[in-house]
Amino acid sequence: QPPGAAVAGPDGAGGDLHLVHIAGSQFGILSSLQFEGATKRNKPSLQPGQLVYARISNLHDNMLDPSLSCINGPHDAGVPRKDWMTSEGCYGILKGGTCCKISLGLARELLSTSNVVLNALAATKIPFELAIGVNGILWIHSAAPEYTVLIQNAILNSEVLTDEQVRAMVKTLKYTVDKQLQQQHDA
Repeated sequence: QPPGAAVAGPDGAGGDLHLVHIAGSQFGILSSLQFEGATKRNKPSLQPGQLVYARISNLHDNMLDPSLSCINGPHDAGVPRKDWMTSEGCYGILKGGTCCKISLGLARELLSTSNVVLNALAATKIPFELAIGVNGILWIHSAAPEYTVLIQNAILNSEVLTDEQVRAMVKTLKYTVDKQLQQQHDA
């Protein structure tokens, strides 16, 4: 499970372990060494409040906090392994952007390759990145805050619209934002 999560801070074990809020009843535990290519000498320095895209790597029987990992797992076949320092990996620290809470059902829908709203947004040619956590945390990053708001609104509204309404909504939002940006540029 790849939750988006805010890092709460080191747990006192030399700064190597971090308690992570995973939008559940328990925190997750993330080691600084659980990043692709991390070593004892070369590891990320996580700060309180940073957003991390990670997966649950181990659930403990004794109800302790689950272990998290930013290393590709057994269900990530075909995903290229990129060192944590390149910021190109599947998992890791999320920089910039914004996050919001969405329903678990919408999170599952967004993970489908045939998702209508994501395909409609891709057709607009707006460059953006998403991290969709099955815990209902959505992270959005784009080149302009206006586009980030457009993407967030489109995704949130898509849950209650038909496929045709979603496509029309995305086109309308894109037209409106482009018009506003052009007016700002001309002023």
